[in-house]
Amino acid sequence: MKTSTEYRQQFEDLVHRAEQEITQHPAAYKRRLQWLALLGYGVIIGLFALLLALAGGTVWLAFTSSAVLLLLFKSKLIVVLGGLIWVLGRSLLVRIPAPTGYELQPTDFPQLWAEVRALSQQLATPPIHSIILTPAMNAAIAQTPRLGIIGPYHNTLILGLELLLALSPSQTRAVLAHELAHLSGNHSKFAGWIYRVRQSWTQVSQAFQQTNAWGTGLIRRFLNWYAPYFAGYSYVLARDNEYEADALAGKLTSPDTAASALVAVHVYDAFTGEQFWKPFYRKAHTQAHADQATYSQLQQFYQQPQPQHEAFKRHLHTVLTRKTDPADTHPSLMERLKALKATGLKAESDDSKAIQWLGSGIKRVIQHFDQQWVNDNSAQWENFYQRAQTAQHTIATLSERDDHTLTADERWQLASLTEQYQPDQDALSLYLQYAAEYPDDSAADLAIGRLLLAQNDPGGIRHLEQAMKNPALRVYAADECWRYYTLHQQPQQASTWLIKLEAANEMMHEAQQERAQIDDVDMLIFPEVVENGGYDFERELIGALNRHQHVSEVWVAQKQVRNFPHEPVFVLAVKIKGFIMNEERLQQTLLETLQQTQHTVFLVNGVTHKKLVKKVMAVGKQLY
Repeated sequence: MKTSTEYRQQFEDLVHRAEQEITQHPAAYKRRLQWLALLGYGVIIGLFALLLALAGGTVWLAFTSSAVLLLLFKSKLIVVLGGLIWVLGRSLLVRIPAPTGYELQPTDFPQLWAEVRALSQQLATPPIHSIILTPAMNAAIAQTPRLGIIGPYHNTLILGLELLLALSPSQTRAVLAHELAHLSGNHSKFAGWIYRVRQSWTQVSQAFQQTNAWGTGLIRRFLNWYAPYFAGYSYVLARDNEYEADALAGKLTSPDTAASALVAVHVYDAFTGEQFWKPFYRKAHTQAHADQATYSQLQQFYQQPQPQHEAFKRHLHTVLTRKTDPADTHPSLMERLKALKATGLKAESDDSKAIQWLGSGIKRVIQHFDQQWVNDNSAQWENFYQRAQTAQHTIATLSERDDHTLTADERWQLASLTEQYQPDQDALSLYLQYAAEYPDDSAADLAIGRLLLAQNDPGGIRHLEQAMKNPALRVYAADECWRYYTLHQQPQQASTWLIKLEAANEMMHEAQQERAQIDDVDMLIFPEVVENGGYDFERELIGALNRHQHVSEVWVAQKQVRNFPHEPVFVLAVKIKGFIMNEERLQQTLLETLQQTQHTVFLVNGVTHKKLVKKVMAVGKQLY
């Protein structure tokens, strides 16, 4: 089986091969891509035709040859035939959900709809059936097939409230023109078709993965190969598609306006996160209840001249130096600005915001999102505040004590609580003090390395390399290093750490799979942890089992695992006595007694898991 690194490298090779093909043999590339696109539809149409043929043939037999139909029943072939029809029908009837959000009706928001319709008419697009508003700094077109996984399509324009609050009307018009251009009849018809095909198959693939229902396995296997292959091979055309959409947006507005809109969309997300959302959430440290007017405050935030802010310039520099990755469907910002022959830095003459397109409904919309934010976040906010108050008290208590009297756990608690609940204080020095006392604790290296890299200090890499020695920390350490080198445009180092990250992720996935189930074929061994002074373990695991009226004996064995063997997986086998009315309820009752344990524990009983119980008794230890 291929590793995730091999799959990624295979995907990148496919993208590079497609880039060479479109440059050297553009006609052949487009021809192959066209056949590849038709292959997907051919599979669906073929399955649909087979479904109709099977169903129609069965009905025909029922009316024309009762003898044949009787033979099908007697030989039970009718069951096989019915099962095949069910499998094919289930595959074709998977529904792709439509996007959700605050729907903007034409009668309530005529100015916005007028803007969209004017652009749609200029670009000769299919009709936009609905417009929904979401909180994000984004805009997109979603095409939802009305009949399972095939058309005709319902076209939805998705607008982000942050986008309307942050961008000027002309900038937002350029963003909308870009998105509508992907549907445009004025656009490259072939490129536009491929764009829609790729979007459709992405949606179809996600729908099948989420459904995961019986009867969809065959088409899921096809999609697991087809969707990423088609995406990778078409990515080079997708980037050309983005350039063409940018050009159309520049034509309908101006190159400078289209460029400034690109800059704003690329920069505002990170900038707003740092300058608005981060300090906003910090209020939870000292404020018991969430603010009731979140987006009203955000609207005021965007009224300031943000592009002149030093943080805005810093984030702009970051995105301008970023290069296009093989897996990117969009070219880098710098490449798109070069194609538009504009810098995107020309000051906007209009200080108004596109939110004005909502007219008299502005207040109602913002109040809706304010209330939605409160509904979604107030409970977590209040819980965090309570934890913060407890943490502040603990920090104060530990800080008042002499350092030499603090245990290892208390030192670690002081450092971690300070980092989480006193973000303005220096947690790094506390972690360094802890590491000086306990140099073998790799968790301290992870914390120190992470905080140093957050300060753009490359010395953090050395600490993260130390943390990598602990298998349980490899994912976190490798992720920090990969992100650091990616951010600082050092591709060779980033690639090295990405490979380490992928390997660590695979190991974690395997460990989770090992701990997800217990089977008759699993290797069981004598519980070493129990043998080595496991009285606390026994008391923790047994609990009410010892007193349950239907439990006569309890045995324990240990599952042999490949990953993280120092974190044991136990199998408890219980022998059941007496008359049991509901086996499932008994199993659930017994499991509930083990919920507090910190170990991974499987519980098997002598009624429903006879083989496993015998296996545990053969190699394990009897607890009572």
